[in-house]
Amino acid sequence: MKESFQEYFRGLIGETEAEKFFEAVKVKETRRSIRVNSLKFSKQELREWLESQGYQVSENPFCGDGLDILGRGEPLSLKLPYYSGLDYPQDSSSMFGVEVLDPQPGETVLDLTAAPGGKTTHIAAKMQNSGVLVANDMDSRRLRALHSNLERLGIWNAVCFRAMPHKLVSFYPEAFDRILLDPSCSGEGLMVTRGGKPDFWSLKALKRYRSEQYGLLKSAFRLLKVGGRLVYSTCTLNDIEDDSVVKSLLEDFPEASLDLVKIADAPEQIGSLLGYRFWPQKTRTKGFFCIAITKKSSMGLERTMDAEHSLRTVKDKKRYENFLGEFGVSLPDVEMVERDEHVFLLSKELASFKLPPKYSLTFPLFKVDREIRFTHAGALWAGLRAKKQVLELTRKQVEAFFERQPIERGSEEVGTYLVRYEGFPLGSAKVTETKIEIGMPRQY
Repeated sequence: MKESFQEYFRGLIGETEAEKFFEAVKVKETRRSIRVNSLKFSKQELREWLESQGYQVSENPFCGDGLDILGRGEPLSLKLPYYSGLDYPQDSSSMFGVEVLDPQPGETVLDLTAAPGGKTTHIAAKMQNSGVLVANDMDSRRLRALHSNLERLGIWNAVCFRAMPHKLVSFYPEAFDRILLDPSCSGEGLMVTRGGKPDFWSLKALKRYRSEQYGLLKSAFRLLKVGGRLVYSTCTLNDIEDDSVVKSLLEDFPEASLDLVKIADAPEQIGSLLGYRFWPQKTRTKGFFCIAITKKSSMGLERTMDAEHSLRTVKDKKRYENFLGEFGVSLPDVEMVERDEHVFLLSKELASFKLPPKYSLTFPLFKVDREIRFTHAGALWAGLRAKKQVLELTRKQVEAFFERQPIERGSEEVGTYLVRYEGFPLGSAKVTETKIEIGMPRQY
């Protein structure tokens, strides 16, 4: 551990707390947390499942949808709810950032640096899959992970952009009710993980990140509505990337002020630093910072580029309703869009949201060519609700499925099924004369 690193944090939080922090970095013990996907499952259901599999489960103190788990369970006990899109393994501190953001159903929300999607999917759940959630990221590789998570968890109020933040301002000045900005940072908070490397810490790196972060924060503030809430978060603990960035915004933009959000179960703070910090020695989590900012008055910005693309929704849904009916599933009160040989579900608010030329929708329910077929994401969603044409796998069959081995046919009739094991949806299957063919995406 670098001496410069130790000197910096002794100066920031004092000798006693700094030594406790350094010990936490060495020991690398953090709570194991998981967040239920409330769009598909309840926390009580997830808790009962994990306890039945041998885990010790307790309420997470920092997020209403979070659980802490201890021990070791059956080999499939964590894999099944994850694969089915019923939960998301996530550090408590990251969950807390969305608790501070507090997105509401029907709002227009932006996650400016969204990939890989942990916070994005949490926001969507808070919004109850309604309203408009713009998930933006510039990294094409990370965008693939974002799409995978949005599909698996059944998110249809989101649309993905790959746009520079200042370009978004041209399309959507002062347009968003709530914005989350969680930019790249020096990652001090990750030093308590096994891959954490405190020896790479340097003041020069902090200052480089600070410049990038402030540029992003300025764009985020320009995108925020008057009276809206902007949450700036990082997985760092220093005041160069955290306090200093926020103070610069307050100094440069008279329209900005701190939004003093009171959270009942907030972590204990040290000294008079701004915002909320998760100090690993106090919370047994990764290190994390977040703060809320609001806009007191308009900046008088005007749109310089028009978001003119309107989605053409399906007017006659009967064909698709009939297909779902074959499995005993009803279509929810949402819109549908046919695009690139797929049928996407999307919220009513998103269906009327004006879009720029380049975007991607997030929840393909069907693949449509010569026939209608479930996508994998669609089969996971429908599999929870299906009352007909359901194939319940045996333990031997589900083990073969996860090992990507052939599954022998039992007494099942030839046809198309939705597949479950112990109530967990696994996808769709085609039963032939000799075997059961279940599709599994390559990323699993």
